[in-house]
Amino acid sequence: MPTRSTAILIGLSLVFSLPCPAISADLQDLPSNTFVEIKTHTDQPADPAEKGQYARQGWNKILYDPDGHRVLLYDRWIDKKHGGYTIYGNCLFALDPASGALNPRKMDNWTKVDTKEGGYRTLALPENRTEPTPCPRHVYHAFEYVPNQKAIYLCNGANQTVLDLEGKLVGHDECDGAWKLNLKTNQWSRIKSAMTPVNRLDEAMAYSPEANALVYSAADGQIWFLDLDQGHFRKSKESPPKRTAMGRTIFHDPQRKRMILAGGGALDAWTKGPAPEFREIYAFDPVTESVTRLADAPTALYSSHLAYDSKRDLFFAVAVFNKGEQPSGMFAYDPANKTWLEVKTTNAIPPHNNWFGWMQMCYDSDHDCLICKVNEKFFAFRYEER
Repeated sequence: MPTRSTAILIGLSLVFSLPCPAISADLQDLPSNTFVEIKTHTDQPADPAEKGQYARQGWNKILYDPDGHRVLLYDRWIDKKHGGYTIYGNCLFALDPASGALNPRKMDNWTKVDTKEGGYRTLALPENRTEPTPCPRHVYHAFEYVPNQKAIYLCNGANQTVLDLEGKLVGHDECDGAWKLNLKTNQWSRIKSAMTPVNRLDEAMAYSPEANALVYSAADGQIWFLDLDQGHFRKSKESPPKRTAMGRTIFHDPQRKRMILAGGGALDAWTKGPAPEFREIYAFDPVTESVTRLADAPTALYSSHLAYDSKRDLFFAVAVFNKGEQPSGMFAYDPANKTWLEVKTTNAIPPHNNWFGWMQMCYDSDHDCLICKVNEKFFAFRYEER
């Protein structure tokens, strides 16, 4: 099974010569088709042991919460209580795009200890016995907000360093299954389901109001439902053609009441040739559970965001390949016309300096702009047709 340490060693160093504007974003008066940096500052917890700093990890989904008027993400918070730095997310963050305030909204009850041989292990804090929380992990795209419950869900993910209560290394197995965070009570609860998707890493899910379910795209290509009324998983009647689908992502298309499945394939395969599977786009009807092939994307997509702009009825994606393995640029899928278009930006795509070449994005409906994340920085972008 591939690990993130392998992926990180690939070390994509994506450098662009044109900088983005070094000014705080005025979200009400953004220049069109321009990446503008949002200057952020981090709120600190009241507990002295939890005072620390944000440490981005880079490949996890971000999403917009229209009820809380904020961007939500699951990433790393570094402090003494939680053991300092690791590569695994341990905290739900909320970003206010207008003020730039980044708030560590909910930390888990786990910590880290170093080993004599080097490296570290993840183990539960005593608080985890009375208030169980999911262990730190890469959530990838299996991270979603459910509006009618005011709740966050996550499912599966990766952390190869986890110890169980007896001190045995169990790794990714501790990440198996789904969790729900009630944002009103700020409490996590584990979903108890007889069946769950096998945790193969780099998987995704998105909420379907039509089915009142989370639709889960597994790395083996199988589509699953997490029924939010019954609290259990089941397999879909139909899935896209069977193949390795690590990094396939899924998003809701509210106008057409369907899900959009984007890209995915064997890890790193996009670097070794045309890799057409990474361009495949499918529509999935969550009511009939049927699959339809849509127009292929103009570039390879892996763990890629398709941010849905509800005002313009467009899905946006950004991909960057510093070695020219695949086409780079900002692209938009027009579901009404079933076509892709390339977006010409007035300035360069913000620099990436790690292996992850797909920009994290979501649409802020309150300010009518995309919120984009690259490494530890956030940007606003408002599209206007030329």
